[in-house]
Amino acid sequence: MAGRWRSGPGDDAGPKAARVVDTAVAHISRVYDYWLGGKDNFAVDRIAAERVIAAYPDIVRSARGNRVFLGRAVRYLVRDAGIRQFLDIGTGLPAANNTHEVAQSAAPECRVVYVDNDPVVLSHAKALLASGPEGATAASPTVMWGGVGRKN
Repeated sequence: MAGRWRSGPGDDAGPKAARVVDTAVAHISRVYDYWLGGKDNFAVDRIAAERVIAAYPDIVRSARGNRVFLGRAVRYLVRDAGIRQFLDIGTGLPAANNTHEVAQSAAPECRVVYVDNDPVVLSHAKALLASGPEGATAASPTVMWGGVGRKN
């Protein structure tokens, strides 16, 4: 159903059913990814996103402005305030320029813990937060994950 949004564990399908990414149901995280110009979204997400744009034409500018602010704030905290640990609540995955990407581009030793109450977001995290030279990642089925960053 293109008109329905998956919001997480409270859905009528139950928390176990929501763990699988349902490409037939729009999801706000993937819709947000579309507004940001990302590639981690499906046709149903793009349809829902375009419907919101029709009702609120400034949504794309707002979403992109929000992401620019996140980048500016994280870079300031890393470069100027010396912060190396972050807690990101309500992660917005999948989307580009996430907290760990911005923080680790400024200081690779930064560590980020992502927390979200949505099992669909956890599914995306497991697929997208792969370990690489900039740091290690971990995801758990408790819908709370951490360890993004270098292990010391």
